[in-house]
Amino acid sequence: MEAIRVETTVQPNGRVVIENLPFEEGKEVEVIVLEPNLSRKSKSDLHPLRGTPYRYDDPFSPLISLEEWDPFR
Repeated sequence: MEAIRVETTVQPNGRVVIENLPFEEGKEVEVIVLEPNLSRKSKSDLHPLRGTPYRYDDPFSPLISLEEWDPFR
């Protein structure tokens, strides 16, 4: 089933009118109603760390000293 996204406003009487749908007259469709802010995430939610500062103090320093490192323990 093909999904069609339509944004509209609820009328004062609680009705929602959707016009000019790309379906044939009499064709059965399924309607799901969601609030826009609940149905999709904003771009800031997708990348929460975007724009935050970062730094590398010493990215090439070893995690342990060479004296402590023994690959054959």
